[in-house]
Amino acid sequence: MAPKVKYYAVRAGRQPGVYLSWEKCKEQVERFPGAEYKAFPSEQEARAYLSGRPPVGVKTAGTAATPSADGYDIYVDGTFRKEDNRYGWAFVVYRGGEIIFTDCGAGENDAAAVIHNVAGELSATMRAVKWAHDNGAKPLTIHHDYVGIAAWALGDWKANNKFTQAYAAYIRPYLPWVAFNKVPGHAGVAGNEMADKLAREALGKKTPQ
Repeated sequence: MAPKVKYYAVRAGRQPGVYLSWEKCKEQVERFPGAEYKAFPSEQEARAYLSGRPPVGVKTAGTAATPSADGYDIYVDGTFRKEDNRYGWAFVVYRGGEIIFTDCGAGENDAAAVIHNVAGELSATMRAVKWAHDNGAKPLTIHHDYVGIAAWALGDWKANNKFTQAYAAYIRPYLPWVAFNKVPGHAGVAGNEMADKLAREALGKKTPQ
């Protein structure tokens, strides 16, 4: 039986991060004043420890997600228009329960459109994280209605094509301060409904009544 992998999270050390061996972890913390580190059975738990927040992971919220008390909430969504093989993306930023920023657009990669609206939600998430990074919006919770948004980022799902692989690689450096929350789609969650509406408008699609 193959040995079980452990994830060593270094929160305070020469180079904070997640390591897959004690030897690498030890290099960062040995003789480092005030070192903080811990071993975990999953990368998700290790990343949560780095961020100083309880692991959020992949969970389902009710019809109204509770605003983060100490950070930002961003709702992401995507849509697809079969007629011209294009996808739309959008994200909505909340701070303390109030909308402070929105952005949306149409997909620019024809090849990515093969995964339909998922391409839009992946694009929205990457753009949202970049916006948060550029604007110091940390810590951050991404609220999404497609489970793969968190599963690919956290390594729970294997990224099997170049689009999901690119997404996972892009998100990975931001995981110390990004958490994920799964919300039901088209179920009255205000941020999710607005992101869906903006993504549709970016493609000139009508919002379902």
